[in-house]
Amino acid sequence: MDERDKPIVTAPVEAPSPVPMASFGERRVERDKSHLVIYAGVAVLAVILIGGLAYLATRPTQKPGEEKLANAIRPGEADWPGNKLVVDFDPDEDATIGVNALGNYVVTMKPTVRNFTGRTVNGLEFHAAGLDLKGNVIRERTYVNEGEIETNKTASPAISLNFPPDNRPAQLKLELTGVRFK
Repeated sequence: MDERDKPIVTAPVEAPSPVPMASFGERRVERDKSHLVIYAGVAVLAVILIGGLAYLATRPTQKPGEEKLANAIRPGEADWPGNKLVVDFDPDEDATIGVNALGNYVVTMKPTVRNFTGRTVNGLEFHAAGLDLKGNVIRERTYVNEGEIETNKTASPAISLNFPPDNRPAQLKLELTGVRFK
C-alpha cells in the first residue's frame, strides 16, 4: 500500500466559539475632550505672548515730543558752542547694522563728540533718522545722553534705531540738536 492510499486520521475539531462585540448594540461612549481644551488654551496663550513680543520689538522707538534734554542750548541760540563742540559721524564707518531675533534691522550709530568749549558738557541731544532711497524718513528718534564730557575730551554715545524687516535704511542722518553745560 502506498502512502496515498492510507486513510487520513484527524482529531475532532471543536466548533468556533462566538466572541461578542463589545460595542454591538450599545451606545458609543464619547471621549473625554478636556485635554483638547487645555491644548487650545495653551495655543491661544502662546499666540498672545508671541504677538506681544512682536509688538514690543517693532513699535516706534519714540513717541512724538518724548525725550528732550532739559535746560539745553539749541542751535541758533546765543550760547550755542558752534564749532567748539565737534560731532564726527561717517555712516560707513561709525554705524553698524544687524538683524535681531525677530528679523528686524537694528542700526547702531556711534558718533565721536569732541569738546573744545572750555566747559564740561553734561548732556547731549541728538536727532537720528533712517531714510529710504528717496530721502523719506523710515524711522527717527531723539536720543539724550546725560554723560559728562570734560573739556578737551571725547565721547562716543551709542544710538540705536530699529527698522522693520521689509524696510532697511539706505541713508542715515544724525545731528546735534541740544547741549547742556555743567
